[in-house]
Amino acid sequence: MKKGIAALALGGALTAGAAYGALAFAGDLLFKRDCVPPAEFTEKLVDCDKAHLGDYLQKNLQWVESYGYDRHFMLSDRGERLVGYHLKPEKESKIFVFAAHGYRSYGKKEFCGVGQYYIEKGYNLFMVDHVASGESEGTYCTFGYNETKDCLKWLSYMIETFGEDIKIILHGVSMGAATVMLMNGSGLLPENVKMTVADCGFTSGPEFFAYRVNMFSKAIPAKGLVKAWNKVNKGRTGFDLFEVEPIKAVERAEKPMLFIHGEQDGLVPCFMVYELYESCASREKELVVIGGADHAQSYMVGKEKYTEKLGSFIDSHIDSEVLI
Repeated sequence: MKKGIAALALGGALTAGAAYGALAFAGDLLFKRDCVPPAEFTEKLVDCDKAHLGDYLQKNLQWVESYGYDRHFMLSDRGERLVGYHLKPEKESKIFVFAAHGYRSYGKKEFCGVGQYYIEKGYNLFMVDHVASGESEGTYCTFGYNETKDCLKWLSYMIETFGEDIKIILHGVSMGAATVMLMNGSGLLPENVKMTVADCGFTSGPEFFAYRVNMFSKAIPAKGLVKAWNKVNKGRTGFDLFEVEPIKAVERAEKPMLFIHGEQDGLVPCFMVYELYESCASREKELVVIGGADHAQSYMVGKEKYTEKLGSFIDSHIDSEVLI
């Protein structure tokens, strides 16, 4: 009898240990630097011309490198060295675009396209590499959790470095969109920030991952699985996915918000942007959906519509003249 109980207890421990190991492994795949996440979580569910996308990125990345930039460095509160890139317009300007990239990307890659638009308008472009991305240090990206804290610190750095009179536009893509939405609702933004652009952001970390899990099977208890995974991940990495709630943040939004999303987004479903827009507390908000655009491709696919809406929103909230 006692042996049977002992065997059951050992079997339960092994099962619990195996479950913990599986959840920890999943966390590493999704968030640890240099690990490759499952294709089902990262690949698009609609057709796109991968060759065209590659040519587009190569051409625009070459533009960034040939244009030139100044590197800036900052230590996170966790002690990691983070890197930023400052592209200066032809004429000196007090307007700065703070650019926050998406999951598994980096600053220059994410903003090599729309960054040219900002430079042509005569604005400074300040792109960052988030923790565990690009040239920045760190082991884990945190889906907006630590990125938000780091980006708020970057804003203080920019004001101290470039002057207390600068005006700042926040522009984020995907995870970066979630980050700038969290910043907007944090209550910690300096007066220098005049508006926020959120391109293809998700409503919440848990909701996004539950949605992706259910893409495998509707039978999987996705919310329970995400909750169990988060408990393991929080103990290992210190970041809490359940605190990554952009939809709650925009309910406290202090700055004007422009929401952009691709109608054919196969990674972050387009319905999320409508929920974000409806929840946004800012009386100064607009929404633009780009037809035919997949995830993070709205500028590439619908450049004319994208820049028309972006330009008019900027003109409403930033001095149209380049400030010297």
